Amino acid sequence: MKATTEKGYREKIRKQCLALGTYKPEFEDVISRLAEYRMRQRQLREMYRQTGSAPIVTAKGSSIAVKNPILEEMDRVDKLALELERELGMTPAALRKLNEAALARQEADPLAAALSAMRGS
Repeated sequence: MKATTEKGYREKIRKQCLALGTYKPEFEDVISRLAEYRMRQRQLREMYRQTGSAPIVTAKGSSIAVKNPILEEMDRVDKLALELERELGMTPAALRKLNEAALARQEADPLAAALSAMRGS
């Protein structure tokens, strides 16, 4: 399924997590929320494009220029999506942190354990 629907985004995110080795079934709620954000990002980008892609707009009946509200919402949703990507280990820094934690949990070096087992036999 293409990542153009929320279901498609969920599948794509799940596959990315599996490929990175960070997937756990307990993360399905976070994956669903991230899929919602990705879908919202897509909608906002399309809305921005359809309204002329103006970064600065003026309010009706006013000459005061403000940042396009669509851009503000895009920024907010992008930040929320990035937070969830970090939670799922989908950013380089988050993945590195998860891998370092996994390595720290290993009590013995596998080679050292094999050598000591050979000596004990």
